[in-house]
Amino acid sequence: MTRLGIRVLNVLSAVAVCAMAVGCTESPHTVPATTRPQSPVGSLDTLGTTSEVPTTVAATPSQTTVAPQSSSAQPAFTEDDARYTVRRYLSRWTGQPLQPDDTEGRYPLVCTNSVLANNPGKLTGTVSFANDRMTARRTGDNGAEVTVPVTNSATVTQVVTFTLRAAAQGYCIEDIIN
Repeated sequence: MTRLGIRVLNVLSAVAVCAMAVGCTESPHTVPATTRPQSPVGSLDTLGTTSEVPTTVAATPSQTTVAPQSSSAQPAFTEDDARYTVRRYLSRWTGQPLQPDDTEGRYPLVCTNSVLANNPGKLTGTVSFANDRMTARRTGDNGAEVTVPVTNSATVTQVVTFTLRAAAQGYCIEDIIN
């Protein structure tokens, strides 16, 4: 065998040992696409939210007689998720979206058929908001309220409250109360 052939065999065996020792065989790159968790387009996960969305749990080899367990249909969102949704909405409104492609058309934040969807100009004139003074609280199992000071073009600051509802891909905004 040539020197190159021996070197290749040595490298391949070293990679195989490394993969077994480190557990590389179960990386996201080696898991079949059908078992990888997928983030729907427009979800909070595609824009960097850190909360975990429950998914179906596959059975391990020691549980071969037990069927896979499925989580509830409605994910549990946190107060951080609610603040993040409002921050994204206000950042868009003030012309400084968190991501350049974060638009309502691509990633809707307003609930369909909501009060805000029927009256989208409730924040007309808003030029800034106090992200560091934003507070959130959960309202029941499927909702949240986020309160934040916003400043308009006349430099008048007022506290507004956003009402949110949990949807399949994250919180959506139902209304803004001045």
